[in-house]
Amino acid sequence: MIAELPERNPSLWREYQEALAAAQGQSLFLRESGLYPLTGRGDINTYSVFAERMRALLRPGGRMGIIVPTGIATDDTNKVFFARVVEQGELAALYDFENREGIFPAVDSRMKFSVLVLKKEKDQAPARFAFFLTRPEGLEDPARVFSLTPEDFRLLNPNTKTAPIFRSRRVV
Repeated sequence: MIAELPERNPSLWREYQEALAAAQGQSLFLRESGLYPLTGRGDINTYSVFAERMRALLRPGGRMGIIVPTGIATDDTNKVFFARVVEQGELAALYDFENREGIFPAVDSRMKFSVLVLKKEKDQAPARFAFFLTRPEGLEDPARVFSLTPEDFRLLNPNTKTAPIFRSRRVV
């Protein structure tokens, strides 16, 4: 189909070529600028570089929160970023939601997203987690929310350093 565009629809072909060049330029910038050493690699996701940029802009004593796909903590392409925020004690919370109850009506019900909260504080307080939530009210259930320290991550996922996923505190 694309191979036929130059002859069938030259203006659409030019648009395609321009979009391709723009995407390649953006990819090159994200990989080579030095601004995204943790997420500007592999299959780059916009949400990942957004999270890394927000992290870089945090001032000492600051906090940030962002809603991103849960892959920020579980995908192989984000493991360097996630391991760094865990090891540096910058992870304050990760609350994973499934969109089955339509929190975001325009988003597919199978989509998993998380509230990611990072901090630049001196304390080494454990990070708080909850997974498989369908409504924000689930955070009020003490059986669903649990804490993990950087050492817990080293013990639970020493190779991947991604987030271990538990349905409840009881499993931890």
